[in-house]
Amino acid sequence: MNTTLKKWAIALLSIVAVLFTSCVDDDDNGNIIPGNNSILDRTVANSDLSILETALIRTGLNDTFGNPGDYTFFAPNDAAFDLYLTNNAFTSIEAIPITDLRALLLYHALNTKVTLELISNGYVKTLGKDEEVESLDLFIEAATPVLLNGTAGVIDADIEVDNGVMHIIDRVLELPTITTLIAANPDFDDLQTALELTNLDGLLSSEVGTVQAPFTFFAPNNEGFQNLINLNPADGFNVVQDILDISNLDEVLSYHIVGNDRIRSGDISNGLMISPLFGGNYLINTTSGIQFVDGTMTTATITPANVTAINGIIHTLDIVIRPM
Repeated sequence: MNTTLKKWAIALLSIVAVLFTSCVDDDDNGNIIPGNNSILDRTVANSDLSILETALIRTGLNDTFGNPGDYTFFAPNDAAFDLYLTNNAFTSIEAIPITDLRALLLYHALNTKVTLELISNGYVKTLGKDEEVESLDLFIEAATPVLLNGTAGVIDADIEVDNGVMHIIDRVLELPTITTLIAANPDFDDLQTALELTNLDGLLSSEVGTVQAPFTFFAPNNEGFQNLINLNPADGFNVVQDILDISNLDEVLSYHIVGNDRIRSGDISNGLMISPLFGGNYLINTTSGIQFVDGTMTTATITPANVTAINGIIHTLDIVIRPM
């Protein structure tokens, strides 16, 4: 081989080596990094996410999740979408109105990257919105598998993409009502039992514009039930079941619910009048925390949470309150 041919051969080999090296990832395990590795790209490449791919393209969200960002995306697989379509009497993904489908898909995304090791129990804000354009909450339970709103399990986690991380899930996340977000949180187990006993879980699932929705719910957690038990040893409340057995439980729970209003933390001020669905009004006092006195002269403290459902707002209350 003459000198000129040798030079061309060496140059060609050098180019090939550079190109090959540029396609191998930095962890030295030999994996090839595709040129495009977005949420959209991974969806298109996965045959078990074909319905999701159709939904993203149909709603224009393929642009959002195909471009740079820092998202967490909970991706329902095809079986999850099939179940959702059947349960909601849709013949196909194309049968869902585009605005509804877009809202549904945005509820599956967070505007921050959350890998499995960062997940802990709690509410997180999604890209989904209520009618006032406030971010809808999602409850994440750090169980095995990780559960979303108590129903959807993560079946394939931590799929790294250029614009965040994907987790594949086995259920479609429907837009949450107050009942959805209460039922999902184990810290509200006692309250959820009480709501079911009184059928108020149905009321708190009402769509905006029906019955008294939207609502503001001052929700006593499990500790709030225990605080009522501890309040007076002579009142007959020794265990949670004693509270659940009272004859006017529906009235007591309705005393925690405000109808036709979303009272967010920014709306709470000293002297604010609260008018619940049942019982007398009570006044907010903000001189020492956010407190009020109920009908039995018991002081209750609100922890503003602004947990946002499609039909209202949830704040945490430190005790079960009672009307006069």
